[in-house]
Amino acid sequence: MSNTSEPTSIKPAERSAKSKAANSVLLKIISFGYKEGPAPAANALFDMRFLKNPYWVEELRPLTGMDKPVQDYVMNQPAASQFVSSLQDMLEKLIPQLIDSEVDEFSIAFGCTGGQHRSATIAELLAKHLRTAGTQVQVEVAHRELDKRPVSKNADGGNSQ
Repeated sequence: MSNTSEPTSIKPAERSAKSKAANSVLLKIISFGYKEGPAPAANALFDMRFLKNPYWVEELRPLTGMDKPVQDYVMNQPAASQFVSSLQDMLEKLIPQLIDSEVDEFSIAFGCTGGQHRSATIAELLAKHLRTAGTQVQVEVAHRELDKRPVSKNADGGNSQ
């Protein structure tokens, strides 16, 4: 048996009053690093190692996907922008179906080698899009590896973990 837990599947009768009243779904977005342990349990899992790794760019190495220079590096890759666009289109179709099926919670995990750059970038940008796109979701983001690191300020004033 694996140490990871299974994604939560909530029966319609168990839906919270808040979720029913809001007629929405909780979307949990998780970033993680494969080298730090097994992938977390999730309803959907995407391996972002097909993108160029900012780790190999010296000035980006100490930064994370929370920092704009890393986000720019990742998203300037055509494969990244195409992937995110496709994922956004899919979620715009999927979210109403989840709500109609009375699904309380849906989780999406993004992995890369260390969980610092690519997966964190995609998780952050997807969460930002969903929060501003008028979708019927409540969004929570967790960065498994970044959440373990102390927060410090980087040279451009942004948060780096």
